[in-house]
Amino acid sequence: MSVKEKQKTKVEKNHLKNGINRKKLVLNSLTQLVSVTLIFILINYLSFSEYKRWDLSTTKKFSVSEDTLNYLKEQLDQKVTITMAFLKNSKIRNQLKLLLEEYERVSESKIAFSHFDPVIDKAKALEISNRYEREIDQNCLFIEIQGKVKKLTETDLLNEDGRFFSGEDAITSAMLAVTEIKPKTVYLIAGKGKLKSVNNRSADKELIKLSKKQFFNFKELTLGNITKIPDDADSLILINPETDFTLSEVSILTEYWEEKRGSMVLLLNPSTDMPNFYPFLRSLGVRVDNAYRMLFSETTGIGGAQKVYALQSRILSENPISSSDGGKVTTFAGQTCPLSIAEDNELLSSKGIIATPLLEADPKFWGDLEHTESYPKQSEKDILPNPNPIYVAAMVEKGGSEDASIKVNSSRLVVVANSTLLDPMPTKLNTEFVMNSINWTIDRQERIGINPSHFTNFKVNMSAEKYQTLFYLIVCILPMSALLFGIATWSARRN
Repeated sequence: MSVKEKQKTKVEKNHLKNGINRKKLVLNSLTQLVSVTLIFILINYLSFSEYKRWDLSTTKKFSVSEDTLNYLKEQLDQKVTITMAFLKNSKIRNQLKLLLEEYERVSESKIAFSHFDPVIDKAKALEISNRYEREIDQNCLFIEIQGKVKKLTETDLLNEDGRFFSGEDAITSAMLAVTEIKPKTVYLIAGKGKLKSVNNRSADKELIKLSKKQFFNFKELTLGNITKIPDDADSLILINPETDFTLSEVSILTEYWEEKRGSMVLLLNPSTDMPNFYPFLRSLGVRVDNAYRMLFSETTGIGGAQKVYALQSRILSENPISSSDGGKVTTFAGQTCPLSIAEDNELLSSKGIIATPLLEADPKFWGDLEHTESYPKQSEKDILPNPNPIYVAAMVEKGGSEDASIKVNSSRLVVVANSTLLDPMPTKLNTEFVMNSINWTIDRQERIGINPSHFTNFKVNMSAEKYQTLFYLIVCILPMSALLFGIATWSARRN
């Protein structure tokens, strides 16, 4: 065979070999393409049908609380329509929209949510205004359940100074109010003392604000003018009594508690001796030791040892009222006295009465019997924090069920050995404690534990030159760099 024929044969073999490699390459590429397509479809299918959602924000502002979650899944049995009419420039619009989308998601189709800008979509605004017979004069939210409607404004979704977003608080309260067969009513027992007022703010006015946000009726009641508690009273609240109840008034309260399954929230004044009323509390397992005052001794540079009455107390979590705030420390102004609580008492248990402590005084405080002395000192007559803690608030329930899922009509009572929790300029934690106590006594456990989220705006100050540089970097330079890198990689692989 000549040299030319050998070279020709070699070229044909190389062509044949390259042809076989090319077919394998095409087959391999097709296999990869099909595999990638199948994996892509499978991943999308799994992500659509089986997925898990995490809220990684520090304040959990994209999630609802466990109490709201349980209410939406287990107790809400009616269709709810929520319509959000907010301008796009509202500072809480995006957070509220995400929260309501979460409501819709976890409710399992019980909630239908929609939103629009009333300035841009004026036809929609007119339709909603006519349907609900309410004017859209500001950013607002409509909650409709079987024809009954509650309207919330942007102000209702923020706390008093506008720093905290309390959307979940207000929305869940509105839903509960709409679905309730009978509106809840709380009576303030009047005529027992004057409430402190500073800059036109007082405890009763704080309660009026809470009633508007929590959607319950708030009225005043004078016991001396009646022979029985009104039938619409879901709970009574007593604040800073300066005089004792008469025996007839105690009889009215006892009948309300025992026969009508009534409820009460008591913010007591330790300086007021109530020999007619305190035996009623003792029969329920709570003794008010108002001969003592909670204080501790603090040595200062001027004057030596000083008495400190501003009580610091830890909120206990083993109860349905303060479980969401368990472990937090709150401060009471004014004077506080100790409470003796009959826990796990067999005699009371036989009557269906259970007394539970709510607040525990800081160990540095003690119950001082001789608190009127100039210099505080502990004695054998005092109530000391060792070995047992000193309690300053308690809850009592009669006729309740150990299973929280079972609804029964029970008598409920909250006693706090201090009257200043709602005094002018109350702390956020004290206000929450009072509101949780009221919600528990009016059988709104679903509302307990829903705390407002801290709404924070972040602003970056940047000059026009830096802003222009950032614009070119993000819009031009980075995308162009990625494109050039891709071209260079493609060219290198081709060569």
